[in-house]
Amino acid sequence: MYSKVYSITCDAGKADALMAHYDTIVADAVRHSAHHVSHQMIETADDRWILLSNYTSAQAAKDAFPMVQKLVGEMAEKFGMKIETLGEGETLRHIE
Repeated sequence: MYSKVYSITCDAGKADALMAHYDTIVADAVRHSAHHVSHQMIETADDRWILLSNYTSAQAAKDAFPMVQKLVGEMAEKFGMKIETLGEGETLRHIE
């Protein structure tokens, strides 16, 4: 498994709309993606999150990029979302 960690922010007052969009549009895309294993969103403030995106492999993360870029572009335009990659790499431990 390969993981990417992102920091996400949005315009003030648009957090609820961003999360509603995420819950419908993004969640559906991730569920139907052959490249993704899962997403975890951690709220760190009213308009700030950490996103952990898990992929089947490093190549899958690359292959998913066009889809991710489209989804991010839509959210940036609608909600002023900004996304920054904090880190990425092979997942060495996964405990459930």
